[in-house]
Parts: sequence; structure tokens; C-alpha cells
Amino acid sequence: MRIPLTSLQNQLLVATAELNGSPFERAVIFMAHHQAEGSMGFVINHPLKQVGFTDVLRSMGIEEMMAQTRSQPIVCRGGPVEVTRGFVLHSPDYRLQSTVNLTANFALSAQADIMTDIARGHGPQKLNFCLGYAGWSPGQLESELHGNSWIIAPATRELVFDTPPEQRYTAATHLLGLNVLNFHTETMGRA
Repeated sequence: MRIPLTSLQNQLLVATAELNGSPFERAVIFMAHHQAEGSMGFVINHPLKQVGFTDVLRSMGIEEMMAQTRSQPIVCRGGPVEVTRGFVLHSPDYRLQSTVNLTANFALSAQADIMTDIARGHGPQKLNFCLGYAGWSPGQLESELHGNSWIIAPATRELVFDTPPEQRYTAATHLLGLNVLNFHTETMGRA
């Protein structure tokens, strides 16, 4: 009999060696939703090299607004579900009517208006822009956790917003007191 897990919402999933060779290899996922009916999260450490923020604005027909802002957000591959849909995990200083406040440190917006505001320099102070999301059907994530595919780490504002995406995997393992070189081996967890 398996012990039910408490909600993983607002936590990080950190991929183990069990996911080597998969699209989730070395992934760090911010969990935005974890309920009995399923789960949803965003990979926050896999930047898309071939797609920039200006490309996203161009696809929306608003690229001319980009000149008004100082910096361009990095576009991450948020996951394999709805890969053409944009999601913005951001600081709670910005709010649309449809924005979901997740915690005192994190909010989520998916309405097109946030893109216009970011382009104009009026968006949230801190953000992760993700194309697509990671989704799990009921019980699927729990099964992966019991199979040692993921470990759970706290989602800190510093790691999610201030650490460069390419350093987030190592930072997440350090939060857990693990050395990434020892943690991410083929022999981990095997007798």
C-alpha cells in the first residue's frame, strides 16, 4: 500500500538519473498544480536556443513593442504539452484579472496581455517565460516519484528567478545538500 503524498504545488521537482535520455533529463520543474485530478508544472531550466522572446512577440504581431523594454526574457521549454502556448511564472508584483497567485513569491499568468506589458516594460519584475508545460494524469506523478524519477526541493525565489537557467539544476541539488556529480550517476539507487 502506498502512502499518499501531500501536495507538491509550489515545490520543485528535480530529475534523477532515472530520466537520463528523456526530454526531462536534468530538468527542474516548478509545480503549479498538484491535485488528485492531475498535475501541472513548468520546466524552468531548459532554454530554447532557437526561439527568442522577440520571435514569440513576432508570432503575436506585437514585436514592434519590444524596443521599449531593456531586456528580453529567456524562453524556456516548459514541457511537452501545448508547446505553442506561453505561460509566465512571475513575481506577484504584477497582476491581471486572470493571474493566479500561487504563493507570496509566485504567480502565474497565461493571458496575452502580459506579453504586451512585458514588451512595453510594464510586466512583472521577475519572470520565467515558458512555452508549454509538463502535465501528469491522476496518479502518474506519484508513480514516477515512487520510481525514483524525481526528488523534491523547495522552490525559492532566488533559485526560480535570480539563478541563471543553466545553473538551476546544480543549485537545486545543492539546496538538498547533494553534489550533482555524485547524485546524477547511473548507479544511483541501485544495489
